[in-house]
Amino acid sequence: MVIRKLTTRVVPWLVALSMMSVLLAGCAAPATPTAEPPAPPEAPAVTEAPPPTEAAPPTEAPPPVEEPAPPEEPAEEPVVLVIMDNWGSEENGKGPPLHATFEEFMAEYPNIKIEEQIFGDHEIPTKVVTMFMAGDEPDIVLQNLHQAALEWLDDGISIDLTDLSKEWGLYDQLKPSAVTEWTDSQGRLNAIPLEGYTWPVWYNTKIMDEAGVEGIPQTVDELIDAAKKIRAAGYQPFTTGGMEWTGEFVFFLALATMLTDEEIPQLYAHGGFSENAHARAAVEAFVKMRDAGVFADDVEGLTNAAANEEFYSEKAAILHGGSWFFSEAPMDIKSHITLGGMPLPEGSPRSKPAIYSSFEGKGVWVTRNGSKKMDAVAKFIKFFYQPRIMARFVEVSAMTSPLIDTPVDESKLDPLFVQSTMLGNVTEVALIHKVYVPPAIDEDLRRAAREALVPNTSVDTILSNLDDVYAILQ
Repeated sequence: MVIRKLTTRVVPWLVALSMMSVLLAGCAAPATPTAEPPAPPEAPAVTEAPPPTEAAPPTEAPPPVEEPAPPEEPAEEPVVLVIMDNWGSEENGKGPPLHATFEEFMAEYPNIKIEEQIFGDHEIPTKVVTMFMAGDEPDIVLQNLHQAALEWLDDGISIDLTDLSKEWGLYDQLKPSAVTEWTDSQGRLNAIPLEGYTWPVWYNTKIMDEAGVEGIPQTVDELIDAAKKIRAAGYQPFTTGGMEWTGEFVFFLALATMLTDEEIPQLYAHGGFSENAHARAAVEAFVKMRDAGVFADDVEGLTNAAANEEFYSEKAAILHGGSWFFSEAPMDIKSHITLGGMPLPEGSPRSKPAIYSSFEGKGVWVTRNGSKKMDAVAKFIKFFYQPRIMARFVEVSAMTSPLIDTPVDESKLDPLFVQSTMLGNVTEVALIHKVYVPPAIDEDLRRAAREALVPNTSVDTILSNLDDVYAILQ
């Protein structure tokens, strides 16, 4: 502690009084003591000055106050898109490109997960309707333009995609013929067209050359002659799945060789095959082929898979196979397969053998549930219809793209697909009859078509069977 020197204050009048007292004391005799003079006032007490306060040691500046972090945005809820299709099975050539597309989409949009439901093509319409009644139908359905799906818009199961496809920038990228097929009589777009295809007749020229068949048959009589030679060489002629849908469409294509494009909608919507001269002539030609041995032995009991295997293993010379089968055919037989059409009966209004060519093979439908997830649905559909994605399906599975412009690597294209794009010896028939068949009788009409392959079923019985299925509509 620092000690400071103290000082005394002396009052001036006290000093003067003291000096006078000294002088008087030196001159005067001692006197009788008198009363003491009053004591002078006390000098103010001298106090010690308070010591200075020591300076506080320097302190560090307080740390800056951190601003509170803004509250985090709540995490976006993950969205699950439920997609139903029949492509996802292992044996379907479109399965690998479809699953690769799903994976790429989820990587780009990690907050959207795809849940795939796989059913057979003919199971899907029933599944969707049943699930719709329970309120849990899938969000997106990859499905053909036929059967109960034709009623989905009216029943509220699916939504019209005309305006949305334009909003997403897709409408003008689609081939006009594809849009036309998928637009109903009220101008509504049932679904966005996806799978186009051709459905020609395949001829194994190696077997036909061995059997002495010259050229591809153009008429029913030429086909019957070729079948006899093929059987004589130890092979089956025309194989098809007589107990399933491939057999049905051999019969329907045979009908199309005689029916005009104007007759097809009327007959398939309302019936009346027995009274139509062209329909009767077509059935007569079909029975003539059947009874002459054109079709493989026991064809009425063959499955699609069995028929395809019979052709792929080169035990049969002829197959009616859609372009969706191109990718699964063994590569070693493709070099000697020539694509053509169904030979024509005498009097046909067609000028060349007929094949089916259509875009009704598959469309992307958006359901009532899907409309509640429209942001995710829009992202998926726009991603799915990128030209590079469509090119993948063309290159891997020989699908005919619905887009006007689909850049493909030609070196990756299936040789049968390439051949199908250059067919000049056939008449392409749109598969419009499927659109006109009332859904309530679709399965019964298919069954009647299969019965045409059963031996000894007469022309009149076949025509009557076709007409009988329309009776429930009256």
